[in-house]
Amino acid sequence: MALASLALSGVSTAAGVAGQRQQAAAQRQRIAAEQQQRALTQRIEERRIARERDQQIAAQRARMGAAGVGGSGGSADAIFAGIRGDADQRLFDVRQGNALAAQSVSLLDDDDGPTIEALAGFGRQVIRAIPGN
Repeated sequence: MALASLALSGVSTAAGVAGQRQQAAAQRQRIAAEQQQRALTQRIEERRIARERDQQIAAQRARMGAAGVGGSGGSADAIFAGIRGDADQRLFDVRQGNALAAQSVSLLDDDDGPTIEALAGFGRQVIRAIPGN
C-alpha cells in the first residue's frame, strides 16, 4: 500500500514537472510575442513623433515666412531646436517606458532552475524506490 502511494506520488511529481515545463515554454512564447508587440508599437510611435516634429517645423517655417521673418538663423534656430528637443524628450520617454516594460519578472521563467531540478530529483528518487527500477 505504501509502495503504491509512493509510486503515485512519483508519477504525480513527474507529471507536475512536465506541466511546469509546458507552462514555462508557453510563458516564454508569450513574453517573446509581447516583446515583438512592444518593439512594433515603439517603432510606430517613433515614426509618429518624427512626423509630428517635421510638421511642426514646417508649419513654423511657413508662419515665419508669412510674417516676413527668415526661416533660419537666430530666433528661428532656437525655435526649431525647441521643437526638436521636445520630440527627442518624447522619444526618450517612449523608449524608457518600453525598456521598463521589457524587464518584467516571472516566476515561471525558472524552467531549468533549482525548483524544477529539485522536483525532478525527488521524482527520480521515488521511481528508484519502486522495486524493479
